[in-house]
Amino acid sequence: MQWLALPPVRQHETPLHGFICSYDKHKQLTYRVLRLLKIKDKNMEIKVDMFSSDTCEWTKSLVSCPRRFDLSSFATAAVVYKDLLFWWEIKSNRIVGCDPNNYRFFELPVQMEHGIDYFGLCGGSLRICEIPGQEDPSLLRVWVLKDFVKNEDKWCLEHEVYFNQMTWKNSTWLTEYVKSPYLQVFAYHPNDGDILYLVIKSRIVLCNLQRKTLEMLHDFPMLAHVCARAHTSVLPWWPTPIPSSPLQNAT
Repeated sequence: MQWLALPPVRQHETPLHGFICSYDKHKQLTYRVLRLLKIKDKNMEIKVDMFSSDTCEWTKSLVSCPRRFDLSSFATAAVVYKDLLFWWEIKSNRIVGCDPNNYRFFELPVQMEHGIDYFGLCGGSLRICEIPGQEDPSLLRVWVLKDFVKNEDKWCLEHEVYFNQMTWKNSTWLTEYVKSPYLQVFAYHPNDGDILYLVIKSRIVLCNLQRKTLEMLHDFPMLAHVCARAHTSVLPWWPTPIPSSPLQNAT
């Protein structure tokens, strides 16, 4: 395992933060760490601290946003897509992406009846998962964002399944717990859009939306006490060296 300590940066308030990495034509890893903090004034301005592996130092900037949004209502951890950091903004019920010199805004599907239960990536596309809690706890929907390049709010409903129509491969005793508040979406499969990972009664469950099957994979008691979420990250097969810091080279 490799790790690199970043230079300290002055801490004011608790900012939003995210990590963006990419690979150049030589398959060398480059990355940026972003910290976003809203300035309280009439203009929509954001203070940005950015660490770049190219310069190995922090830079500070003040950027103006084309549309207003509320950083304090960002509900999910940042999802990295197309070199942007994306969050779900609860107050306006939309997806907001920042880089921070570029901003993208995507309204949620008009047919979507409830909030987002899970927001992430699968197969190179942004996805949102909806599990109605009170009205119909056995229903699950997965929406996929299309036409990202055209900047259109085109969400396609890829899956709509009812848990009471699914078959358990094992652990059939969990059937009675496939409902709120025992059910959470844990993660998407990084490449297979037909597979979700769920947490049901502290058990990690593989959910095949195409075959309509459920399979208990692992008992993880600690998940019973937290809101369990995971974000998948796809890495190259071969180990990729982390660019060293000039401070490390000096020593």
